[in-house]
Amino acid sequence: MHSTKRFLLKKGLGLTCVTNTQCKTSCLSAMFQLPLNSEGRSLSALLPYVLRVSCRDFPGQQAVAAQLDELYGARVEPIIRKRGEAQLIGFAADVIDEHFAMRGDTDLFANTAQLMARILLHPGEFTVENVAREAAQLCARIAALPDDKRTWAVRRMYQYLCDEEAFRLVELGDIEEIRRAAPEQLAEQYQKILQTAPLELFYCGSLDADQAARQLAQAFAERPEIDQLITPKTQVLRVPKHEQLRYITEEEPVAQGKLTIGLRTGITANDPEYPAMIVFNSCFGGSTASRLFCHVREKMSLCYYASSQTEKTKGVMAVTSGIENDSEEQARTEILRQLVDIQAGGLTQEEVDNAKRSICASLHTMFDSPFALENFYQTQALLGITETLEQLIARIEAVTIEQVTAAANKAVPDTVYFLKGVGA
Repeated sequence: MHSTKRFLLKKGLGLTCVTNTQCKTSCLSAMFQLPLNSEGRSLSALLPYVLRVSCRDFPGQQAVAAQLDELYGARVEPIIRKRGEAQLIGFAADVIDEHFAMRGDTDLFANTAQLMARILLHPGEFTVENVAREAAQLCARIAALPDDKRTWAVRRMYQYLCDEEAFRLVELGDIEEIRRAAPEQLAEQYQKILQTAPLELFYCGSLDADQAARQLAQAFAERPEIDQLITPKTQVLRVPKHEQLRYITEEEPVAQGKLTIGLRTGITANDPEYPAMIVFNSCFGGSTASRLFCHVREKMSLCYYASSQTEKTKGVMAVTSGIENDSEEQARTEILRQLVDIQAGGLTQEEVDNAKRSICASLHTMFDSPFALENFYQTQALLGITETLEQLIARIEAVTIEQVTAAANKAVPDTVYFLKGVGA
């Protein structure tokens, strides 16, 4: 059994608790919500990594590791995310759930929460050595982003699609800015975040929600109430900025070309049409029963893979496929033809019903994964949505074929990005 409860522990400190007795580990996260913009973005991305090795109470990575060993190998890891035009930074932790722990170990969650709060709220000195080491590792991570060509092509497409919007920015920051980061700059950015940014907590485990809330309120008691919150906002365009479809080609030494099409939908998780948009995406390219998989990939053999995905916080959509270079025009034409057919009412009731069953089955599996629930509810909190996962599933089950067709007509192709393979 599971239940969800929402708390406002103090102004600027929210909490979502999911009581779930099925999982053997408890999950806890603490995420600052920041605007995704050029100013301070790189320093903010570096901050969790430096905080982890700069705790005043447990200085150094070995001291933190020793505390985690005392908690039966619990983990506390830095997290950097982009959700729409928000940058989420903080920590996520997991620890053996007390429901499954040895008799007498009843403080595992409370002690894990105390450790995370100390790492986040009790920084010691940001030393030159710590900052330089963590900056080098973060720069290496950013430099490695293009290595995964499938996800890199989607990133590049969105950079062109949203070329005048903050969504184009990389949440991990810019290499040159991170290399120049000085301890005093990082300390100044930390104080700015502490004084202005909402902090959102999430817990999933067997503890009663009120009990977990009390323990977290105690652990994060030193977090001050924030009078002047700076809440990140995402710009959502309901129609494309460009009158005609844009075509962009870049070349890299890869064996397989990557064709990515960006669409504007204008529908986010805040909109009533969102469940219908989820079903449309599943019918179009979001599952192995979708039009892109069954027709473009399997029947016509135009690509190695073909799928679609929506961005629930921004109201945009990406179709991604791996193709031979000489198949680009034919694959693009067929992908867009399938979209037009769906928009013209070409979906069958069977396609819609299969999509709904697939989506709901996938969402139900999230109850077996505390970190999947954490990701979902942290995004809900960012958007100011109180709807639970169960309520979203119920809305998806109620979607009609007419609503799916209407949602499909909101998807307007804007940018075609082709990563062309040369000389591989």
